[in-house]
Formats: sequence, structure tokens, C-alpha cells
Amino acid sequence: MNNLSFHVKPNENGPWELTAQNGASTEVINVDYQSIVTGNPINLYYELAHDSQWVFAENGAYFSDAKDNFNYQLNSIVANNNKSLIISISSIVPNQALSSELSKLLTDNPNKAISGKLDNEANYEINFRLIAKKQNCDNYNMRYFSQDPRVIIQDMEPTFTL
Repeated sequence: MNNLSFHVKPNENGPWELTAQNGASTEVINVDYQSIVTGNPINLYYELAHDSQWVFAENGAYFSDAKDNFNYQLNSIVANNNKSLIISISSIVPNQALSSELSKLLTDNPNKAISGKLDNEANYEINFRLIAKKQNCDNYNMRYFSQDPRVIIQDMEPTFTL
């Protein structure tokens, strides 16, 4: 369960197609923490069609919200002539999430030191967007961002199997 692969079809004017190898939609990827091989990262492999006009841009991902990222590490690598993206989630410490109240308190008070208890029952939700650009585009600075294919690390069975 540590390696998941997906096909990506960017869309200039609408939602991107993000599908697992078995064809299932992957808008939400639920990962059962118990199924992760201890000490190994979760690797999400995203592949663009080699003959498409699209490539992943910059580091390939914009991490828009990774609230509990003090309990895991995120890394993204673009490879294979910018047609592949690997997102790794590693060093996961389970059951130590920010409560919604503590998260709001931290967000609302950036200039204040805060203390609070961690929530043992919460899931980790990692929200991000894939970043692509068109090859041979006249506008060098134009980027396209996918809808959020979020990952939730929790104690339940995955919503799809690969």
C-alpha cells in the first residue's frame, strides 16, 4: 500500500482527469495507516501521457493545506522529462493531529505563542494541487493547477486498491 500510481490528463478549462491504474477516480485517496509498511514512505506516482503537450512545472505540486505537517514530511520530485511526478509522504507519526480548535487558534493568532493538546483521534488530511504547463506555449509564465487530489491518512480501508 506504500506505492500508488495515477494517470493525469490536465485540462486547460476544467477539472483534470486523475485516475488510478484500475481506472477508479482519485479525488480523495484514503490511506489506511495500518497498511503502511513501517518506516517506508507513501509514494504517489503521477504520470502524464508521453505524447501529450503537457509537462509538470516547477516541483509539480502546490501543497495548499497540510495542517499536521509537523508529524510527516512532504517531498515532490519531477522526473522523466517532466512527465512524471513523485509525491512522498514520510516520517509519519500517527494519532497526533491538531484539533480544529487549535488549528483555528494558531491561524487566527500568528503573532501570539499558543499551547494546546493534540488530538489522538483525528486523521491527517493533505491537500495539494498538481502544477502543469503546456510545452511550446507562447506564454512562458502560464501555469495550470489541478483540483485538489487530497490524501487522508486514517485507520480505515482504502477506497480503491491497486
